[in-house]
Amino acid sequence: MRKRILLAAFLLTLISTAQQCGIGPDRLRDGCFAGSPLETIPWAKDQLAGFQQPKSGPLRVVVYSYRNEQFLAFVNPILSSPMSYIFDCSGTSIAQRNINYNNFYDEAKKLKVLLEGTY
Repeated sequence: MRKRILLAAFLLTLISTAQQCGIGPDRLRDGCFAGSPLETIPWAKDQLAGFQQPKSGPLRVVVYSYRNEQFLAFVNPILSSPMSYIFDCSGTSIAQRNINYNNFYDEAKKLKVLLEGTY
C-alpha cells in the first residue's frame, strides 16, 4: 500500500513538472498551428502576405498558449492595434473575443517562433 502511495505521488509530481515545462496538453505538435500553419491555413497566409509588403518593417510570427488554447500572433512594432493581429485557431482576433491585450501577454506562454524577418 505504501509503495502505491509513493508511486502515485511520484507520478503526480512528474505530470505537474511536465506541464510547467510546456509538455502538457497545449503542446505545439498537437495544436491547430502544428506543421506549417503559415503555408497551410488560408487566413494565416493572407495575414502574412499583408506584412510581407515592401517597407512593412520587422515581423515576428509566434505561437502562444493562453488558457489552454493556441494563438498565432503577428508582432510588428509599427501596429497601432496589436490586439487585432493575435488570432485563435479559427482566425478570430483576441480583440473580437474581448480578451484584454495586457492580460493575454501576462498569462500567455510562448510555444514557438515561426518567422522572424524584416520587409
